[in-house]
Amino acid sequence: MSEARDRRKLLIVERKLEHNRGHHHTQISALKMLLPNFDANFVVGEAYDGFLGAAAGKLSAKSIKMARLRSRLHHGSAFQRLGALFGSLKLAHSVRLPLSAFGTSLVTICRQLQLDATDLIIVPTADLDSFESAVELTTILGDNAPRICLRFLNTELGDRDERIRAKRLGAILKRLPANVFLFTETDELAGYFRNHFKMPVEGGFYLPCSLPPAVVPDSHVNREPRFRIGVFGEPRPEKGSQRLANIVAALAELTDTGSTLLIDFVIQGSAADFRQGGIYGDLRGFLDGEKNVIVSPQDNRISPDEFQKLFHSVDAVLLPYERAIYCLQGSGVVQDAVAGYKPVIHTRGMSMMALLTHGNGVPATTDREFAEAIAIVATDPLRFQKGTARAAAYFQDALAANPLLPLLGASLQGR
Repeated sequence: MSEARDRRKLLIVERKLEHNRGHHHTQISALKMLLPNFDANFVVGEAYDGFLGAAAGKLSAKSIKMARLRSRLHHGSAFQRLGALFGSLKLAHSVRLPLSAFGTSLVTICRQLQLDATDLIIVPTADLDSFESAVELTTILGDNAPRICLRFLNTELGDRDERIRAKRLGAILKRLPANVFLFTETDELAGYFRNHFKMPVEGGFYLPCSLPPAVVPDSHVNREPRFRIGVFGEPRPEKGSQRLANIVAALAELTDTGSTLLIDFVIQGSAADFRQGGIYGDLRGFLDGEKNVIVSPQDNRISPDEFQKLFHSVDAVLLPYERAIYCLQGSGVVQDAVAGYKPVIHTRGMSMMALLTHGNGVPATTDREFAEAIAIVATDPLRFQKGTARAAAYFQDALAANPLLPLLGASLQGR
């Protein structure tokens, strides 16, 4: 083998990567760290603004829309098929639609980069469009197709129609190529897919998010008579954002007994979120700093370095997530909290319990229970030090045992 091919090539496909927000860009850096002996390139959405440097290619939104229309034509009801027929004529001026959202686009990129069967494609936020595209790519390239690893993060798989989703998934699984490997982030989601669809999928494919897991924080806990609890990321209903005002109010009632401890909610959101009518509008009464419980709004458009500093400044993390959504899919904030040695007050029954059962997590269900849990952590944070250290060590081991690595073989990992 020539020296030029001693290093394998890695192509990371992240269609939703366009701007510096969310976890999509952190997955690029995490995969590069996981596979340091691979030469990495990445593929992005067509609106990508270049903040991570040059991309190997961009995926067209139009081709994705056409593939969705094709799925309705093949798997939809009579009404859906009729709508898809008119939609295809309007969008593509034809009823001949692509077999997948971006399979042929990836083929072109693979040929440009000279990828072959010894190389690797990873889709860290995979969905049905990715799955169908991986099958089409393999069909076109045959024995020269790279190995393709798809990492699913939720049950919806990018298609909200449950009936069509099941039909699409069943059709793909009937012709699953040998070079396509399936993973999930959480063990809970892997179990769901295995039980419901007999998918050959493996859980535990974690990727560090905003905080590097190897950094050990300062040994002391509270540096002032103030307990800071963080609520991070974009406010959304499934993250329990609308519950926050009731949780804060319940905590204010619990602590209204002459307590000298100030509890400060550090909450990310836009200015509009904290105005009247915004999702955090009912928290305005806690902004004046005259109570034992206060709210400190934080911008939700900050740089990765600023986010790390903000995350390190809190003493615990609050996750009142909706169980119906998060009982299977994971959360990057959980990984950040574990990596950052932070106690987590979380919804009882949510996923990622492998990271939350080391004495670092406090479960709750009702708003009152969340308030009581926050009070417990705030009044005795030292009791969670050993638990957060155990959780961080477990996370380190889980990252080192990523289920992707045995697939590659020791020689391809650079060991």
